[in-house]
Amino acid sequence: MDHDRLYRPTVTYHLFLYRAELARRNARQLRLSRTKIEITDELISKTVRNLKTCSMDDLKAVNRELLFKRKLRHNVSKMSKEAKRQRQQQQQQQHSPQSAGQH
Repeated sequence: MDHDRLYRPTVTYHLFLYRAELARRNARQLRLSRTKIEITDELISKTVRNLKTCSMDDLKAVNRELLFKRKLRHNVSKMSKEAKRQRQQQQQQQHSPQSAGQH
C-alpha cells in the first residue's frame, strides 16, 4: 500500500498544478476540473482514513465533498464530449472539398 502512495501526487502538488493552470492566459477548464477532482479525492481519502476520529461535522463535510466530486466528474464528462465533438467537426471541415460548389 505504501508503494502506491509513493507514486500518487499529493494535495500540495495538485494545488500547485491548479494554481499554475489558473495563471495561464487561457486556462483550460477541463484540466482545472480534473485537478479539482484529484484534490477533492485526496481530501476525502484523508478523512476516510481517520474515520474513527471523525466528528459528525467531518462526515457531513465528506458527504459534501463526495457530491462536489460527482458534480465535477459529470461536468468533466460533458466537457470531454463537447471537446471531442468540436474536434470531429474541425476534422470534417478540414477534409471536406474546398470548393463545395463544383461537381
